[in-house]
Amino acid sequence: MPESPPDAVARPGLAALLSEYGVAAPHYDESCVSPGRLRGHWDAFAREVGPLEPRQLASAQARVDRQLHENGVTYNVYASSDGPSRPWSLDVVPLVIAGGEWERLSQGLRRRARLLNLLCADLYGPQQLLSDGLVPPALVFSHPGFLRPCHGVTPADGVWLHQAAFDLARGPDGGWRVIGTRTQSPSGTGYALENRITISRLFPTAFRQLHVEPFAPFFQHLRDSLADRAPRDGEPPHVVLLTPGPFNETYFEHAYLARHLGFTLAEGSDLTVRNDRVYLKTVTGLKRVHAILRRLDDDFCDPVELRSDSTLGIPGLVEAWRRGGVLVANGLGTGVLESPGLLAFLPAVAERLLGASLDVPSVATWWCGERAALEAARERLDTLVLKRALPHQSLEPVFMADLDDAARAEWLARIEESPESFVFEEYLPLSHAPSWQPDGLEGRAVMLRVYVVADGHGDYLALPGGLTRVAGADRHVVSSQRGGSSKDTWVLGAGPIDRTGPALLRARLEDLGHARVVPSRAAEHLFWLGRYAERSEQDARLLRATLSRAPDGDDFSPLFWRTVRRVAARQGQIREVADASVPDESPIALSETGLDDPAAPFGLRASIAQTVSAARAVRDRLSSDNWRLLQELDAARGAGGGDGLVETLDRLDRHVITLVAVAGLEMAHMTRDDGWRFLSLGRHLERAQGVATTLGEVAAWGGYADPQMLEWLLDLSDSAITYRSRYRRLPDWTSVTELLVFDETNPRALSFQLAKLAKHVVLLPDASLSPLLARLKRAAGRTGGPDPAQGALFDQDDSIEAYLHNSARTVAELSDALTLRYFSHAYEPAQVTSVL
Repeated sequence: MPESPPDAVARPGLAALLSEYGVAAPHYDESCVSPGRLRGHWDAFAREVGPLEPRQLASAQARVDRQLHENGVTYNVYASSDGPSRPWSLDVVPLVIAGGEWERLSQGLRRRARLLNLLCADLYGPQQLLSDGLVPPALVFSHPGFLRPCHGVTPADGVWLHQAAFDLARGPDGGWRVIGTRTQSPSGTGYALENRITISRLFPTAFRQLHVEPFAPFFQHLRDSLADRAPRDGEPPHVVLLTPGPFNETYFEHAYLARHLGFTLAEGSDLTVRNDRVYLKTVTGLKRVHAILRRLDDDFCDPVELRSDSTLGIPGLVEAWRRGGVLVANGLGTGVLESPGLLAFLPAVAERLLGASLDVPSVATWWCGERAALEAARERLDTLVLKRALPHQSLEPVFMADLDDAARAEWLARIEESPESFVFEEYLPLSHAPSWQPDGLEGRAVMLRVYVVADGHGDYLALPGGLTRVAGADRHVVSSQRGGSSKDTWVLGAGPIDRTGPALLRARLEDLGHARVVPSRAAEHLFWLGRYAERSEQDARLLRATLSRAPDGDDFSPLFWRTVRRVAARQGQIREVADASVPDESPIALSETGLDDPAAPFGLRASIAQTVSAARAVRDRLSSDNWRLLQELDAARGAGGGDGLVETLDRLDRHVITLVAVAGLEMAHMTRDDGWRFLSLGRHLERAQGVATTLGEVAAWGGYADPQMLEWLLDLSDSAITYRSRYRRLPDWTSVTELLVFDETNPRALSFQLAKLAKHVVLLPDASLSPLLARLKRAAGRTGGPDPAQGALFDQDDSIEAYLHNSARTVAELSDALTLRYFSHAYEPAQVTSVL
């Protein structure tokens, strides 16, 4: 590629940073021709960003890290419920690529994508390439990604690959080589988009002046290609993004892309097959799905014809896809194209299928299943890297030059036992780019993942730049298992870019006509998000109201502390004790137990954890601000054990404030669809249970006669100011119950919750909950007698204790009814799937 002209030297700020920056041979230096002398496109970058002093770059890197943390951008290290979520790391310095170089690179990758699509069609069709010996049958048939049930399938418009990704590395000669292919469900576009948004805001002037190529056309083509090819049957296209769930390593990206593209995020259990068509289980019934953008590996997609032990897939999906009832992107069975061994045979396949060579070559590859290739590799082992040829087999690349004679002999013996399982690749020293580290700029190895998407006209469109991955502390190896970072990738355009194109405007206008569907699973998670968030707030308020009275604890009666403990035990914050026992813990000990005891089933710590877990499952439906608050809440829940009284009260104050802010964002920013309605139902149901349970315990234990208990109840319900402004007298049981039970204008009152529940139930789709609705309305309309503390009756048939008990029972029955009707689909006929 052309180097910078003689006068294209680094500006003073960048020159100072690069004075100690260097890349050792034989690694290619992405930014510099020589130390301190920038390549032409990097010089343009340095000129537009201005003087990059260390202090400024360090501050910018801190802002990037903070923003990613606040946005909850993560990459799960292990796909399990107890695995840690690794924060996504983004280097403040982008990788800059010249426009001319990118044009040649993208053209070559588009050709490679067309080739792979034709290759897949042949492997699952006539298999002429296997018959003619251009591709060894053993390489294909031994690969678990080759799915025999997919043989004979012809996808819509002959497109198997709707999108693909290529892992690229630049060698010492400056040329790019393909070292890996991702065709099942290529990941990373969501992370690339997040990187772009973050870095473009950091350097807005440079981004604009350098005419950095936009990402928007790529995502628009992805949307349009799926909608246009889907078997719509005259219906508006409905596309879902199929995810394995919240514990998948790239779940953040799944939720992020679903929200960005306007697709419904669905798990396998959300979908069902009826009459060779796929349907989404929603709170309004079954809704047809026309296209599936999957983020689930091939063999997990259908337990009927593929992996029978998969609980993530959709029974009958292969047959529905085979018969043209649904578009699946990418086509099932495309995982075989990821085999590293295929790289050795693609040049000959390209000449056969395209009549042209590959513009972007693969790294030199020898498949050990071919005796001649294995022998050729033996002659140059010191320059090769050993890799697995089959997926689901964990093996870090083995650098043969690093092995002694005994270890090398051992590996060669293993290859002889199963030669089709291994490939040799030529060792390629990766290029290095400047990466900001605490001590300044440092050269680190980089790899570039480029994405292409079908354009609907037989060709592909490349995402300009893609995702750059950066080596970790060892500096030379790029691996997600070894940490490292990522970069935004800037492709410099030739002229001004229209970043408000009509395509995006059209997409927004079209979306206005379609209501967002709510899958039953999402509705259930939103319902429990509301319940757990409200429960967390109640727990925090109870502990705060109790602990704030600790300094005056000697002045309180045993009845007061016994009742408080009983309420806490009934709500699960502490463990149950015998009714007649007097708690021997101090108020501080009781509160700290409810705050931090992991054995408390519904203690504050557990309730917050459940809140965040439910939110994570519906992350695509929450605003960034809402998720940021939940992240802060989750981070703070385990901190502060062993603090003193003041510190613990301060901690509880922060919890309450954060939870109130979460509730406020739900009210202020969430669309009033069925999802929000179930969230609100969960909140009001949990609050109704809390009020009924707390006041019921007070009534049962005789606490209504204790002024201290009445003050505690008002504090607990955040109604003390309302009470004093309204009654202007010391609390008594009659006025307290009037305010906390029967006042429909008090958002903390039981009747307010019952009225809200009745209002929401009426608006639910096909509610069929008439008996419960009638009871809710009757309960919400009750008015109290003159002195419930003395056993006065309500409407001559029940006491306040019975009323509270019956109200709690009614809302519990409502919770069960909602689960059966909307979440479990217990009343739907069983699914029957047959394979002919």
